[in-house]
Amino acid sequence: MTTFANGASTREDLPAVCRRINSKLTAFLSKPPANDRLKSVQEQTRVSLYVIAKAIEVYGLDHIAISFNGGKDCLVLLVLLVAVLDEYYTWEESDKPIEAFSAARVYPKTPESVLLTAGDLPSISIPSSSSSSDKENENENTPPSSSSLLTNSNGGTPTRGGPSPIPPPRRMSTCSPHKIRTVYIHSTDPFAEVDDFVSESVETYHLNLLRYDEKNGMKHAFKVYLQQNPEVKTIFVGTRRTDPHGGSLNHFDMTDGGWPRFMRCHPVIDWCYGDVWGFLRELEIPYCVLYDLGYTSLGGTTDTHPNPALQRKAGYEEPLVSPRLEEATKERRKSLNLCFRPAYELDFEADSKERLGRDK
Repeated sequence: MTTFANGASTREDLPAVCRRINSKLTAFLSKPPANDRLKSVQEQTRVSLYVIAKAIEVYGLDHIAISFNGGKDCLVLLVLLVAVLDEYYTWEESDKPIEAFSAARVYPKTPESVLLTAGDLPSISIPSSSSSSDKENENENTPPSSSSLLTNSNGGTPTRGGPSPIPPPRRMSTCSPHKIRTVYIHSTDPFAEVDDFVSESVETYHLNLLRYDEKNGMKHAFKVYLQQNPEVKTIFVGTRRTDPHGGSLNHFDMTDGGWPRFMRCHPVIDWCYGDVWGFLRELEIPYCVLYDLGYTSLGGTTDTHPNPALQRKAGYEEPLVSPRLEEATKERRKSLNLCFRPAYELDFEADSKERLGRDK
């Protein structure tokens, strides 16, 4: 949002947001890293941008959505998607055919060490609507697992199993070109701060967001979403390898185990906790205020608490000066601010301590 001297403001349209974010991201990637943490962030960012562009190359925007719940990981994912969309819009406005849009052409300077080869990718051709794995009697908590389908060297017909050859990319026609398809599966007892941040993100990033309660399970929520949006064939998810069920995932994994059939894309799967906060703070991306109050992993109000590893030492009296908390009026926030350090200060063995404030 742009604010003028007279106090009036106007909201940027999505292409403007994409251009602003991508410009900031490009500048970050072009400068020498000040330390090993920022070097890691740059390397992971390049991989993730390539993965997102690869998904858009294969599916086209008509068939893509993002899962967003206001957490730090999916926020990183959303920002990266917005940056790639700027490259897509720029390509679309040029004289180049949109069918020629590809990850390799958009990010030609991606180091070979981080490039995804076709042989490493599961088949990301559009899955068929029917699947023998779509069984209602499966455990609702069974996670999607890795797909063994591989593409051949030219990215075309799968070498074993799978649907028909990959179709060319399509323009975003069935949804407004200035909206991002988004599915929000929220806790049955959501934090007001999380809901507020999601609402802010809808406005900032132009999300075409549909809400679903997780009370019947994630599997059921995605099934309903895909029934209502049958054109969606792949969904970006902000899962990281240290998350529950994340250890064996790849950048692309077809669902199975009774889940509705779609390709899960995990662009930030190999990011660590420090990478996430290095990215958000370096690019000055606004995030949910709960992270400034000692929360490191967000669920619902009944199963999420400030991380004990961030508790301030006894006798600490100096108030934390934070512009993000100047408008926080609730006594709970003031109390937590004095008792817990912000999430980005969780450093030593952060990945193993990230979920210490979660009951599940």
